[in-house]
Amino acid sequence: MEEVKLNFKDIVVHVALIIDKRIIDEIEEDEYVKHIETYIRQTDHLYIYNMVNQDLTSFFDKLSKYNHISYTNCNDLGEVCNYQRILEQFLLTECDFGVVLNQGYYYEEEAFLSLRRYAIEHDTSNIAVLTPMPLRGCEQFFMQVEDERKCKGCNLVGTLINMKIFKELSPFKLEYYQTTFDYEYCLRARQNGYQIILLQNQVLRNQNYRIIEKKFFFINLSTYDYDLMEVYYQTRNRFYLWDEYKNIDPEFVKLDKKLYKGERHMLKVRDKNYRDKFYMMEEARFDYLKGLKGKYKGGNKNEKNK
Repeated sequence: MEEVKLNFKDIVVHVALIIDKRIIDEIEEDEYVKHIETYIRQTDHLYIYNMVNQDLTSFFDKLSKYNHISYTNCNDLGEVCNYQRILEQFLLTECDFGVVLNQGYYYEEEAFLSLRRYAIEHDTSNIAVLTPMPLRGCEQFFMQVEDERKCKGCNLVGTLINMKIFKELSPFKLEYYQTTFDYEYCLRARQNGYQIILLQNQVLRNQNYRIIEKKFFFINLSTYDYDLMEVYYQTRNRFYLWDEYKNIDPEFVKLDKKLYKGERHMLKVRDKNYRDKFYMMEEARFDYLKGLKGKYKGGNKNEKNK
């Protein structure tokens, strides 16, 4: 079979890496360098955003052999505003696709190359987001018969975002502050006639997880731990998303409500600290009922009817 040679000049792909957690030692530095090397050779430019006010000179030195990397120090404005700011910068560069990554994410072998190849070889004028298969580092991958399929929505981390379509649909839901804005963007894109395409056999790994265990009689139950603020924002913003799309995309809202119910059940069964998560869910519901959006401002535990 004749080898297909890709002309990277056919499209321009820019990547942004957000550093929003302090890098604790050289071992962690080396790990992040290896993550970057899963995509750096297939991107036209990499922008690294240092949001932790940490001297990262030694980390940057390890990437010095690559001459298409830019570095900047900036404030962390919250996930949604960070993504909005980065993609607006991408618009100024006139790249075709933008990718936003956080530390701890990497592509399995040739996955990023395959994403780029797909974007070169297919008509992407109607594709708002091209996403790999997201999996945690410990999750097993099963090869799928169909390489690609349409999906209703996805987390935007590590995806190829069509910049022409983003320019048309922008901005994100800035009032969400953290999480859920990406699914809203996908829903909005689909309502405007665009597609979200999942490449099922191209894997993006996430190392940002922690497994916790709970003993139930003689059985050890395990689950992934979730940050309390992540639980709050995801729950609150889900309520707003359901409200907005209940008549526009009732199928998605029905499915997501079912998933939410299952997630609560799983927390109660497997998470020994589930009461803390449930409290944040109630805090989120309480703030939603008051119409509060943006950054979490804290609450009064006595206000909750536990």
